Amino acid sequence: MDTETAEQLDRAEVCWETTLRKVRESDLKRTSGAGDWTNAELINHLIGGGVRYTKLLGQASTAEVEATRGADHLGDDMLESFWTHEREFRSLADSCDLTALVAHRIGNIPGEQLVQMRILELTLHAADLSRGIGSDWPIDEELAKFIFDELGDLIIALGAVGGYEPPRFSDDGNSYAQRVLLLSGR
Repeated sequence: MDTETAEQLDRAEVCWETTLRKVRESDLKRTSGAGDWTNAELINHLIGGGVRYTKLLGQASTAEVEATRGADHLGDDMLESFWTHEREFRSLADSCDLTALVAHRIGNIPGEQLVQMRILELTLHAADLSRGIGSDWPIDEELAKFIFDELGDLIIALGAVGGYEPPRFSDDGNSYAQRVLLLSGR
């Protein structure tokens, strides 16, 4: 993984972790900012994403990857569960050929794109979770600028297939964080 991508993935992980640390037991059954999901379902999806992305980079079969979707990934400690799976993903992303295609449900994509999608998933689901727990989104402007400038076309290309609403555009003095939310339809 190139240095810039690794640094931005670090920032995205911090954004997610910071939000996850704010979740109280009473928040879990509340509706998140991601559609009809509860906060618990959103957290489970994000942690399970680490499991799935690791399997994808490891060239697991589609059946094996899809079988993880119904599993409980929260464990006894959501933060520990997140980092256990995220470290496995990072380790594999650092050691595998990221130009190799992986069989994602949206189609065959290079591992590099999968890492970019993980950055988006961590960051934007942190926004969804923040909304669901009534907290500020802890994104830093450098990460937001990277997403807007470098991954904006990917958000648009993924569209509804990637879980994004149609983008809304406005540069009327908006911060990069606000632009990312608009671009992703949030």
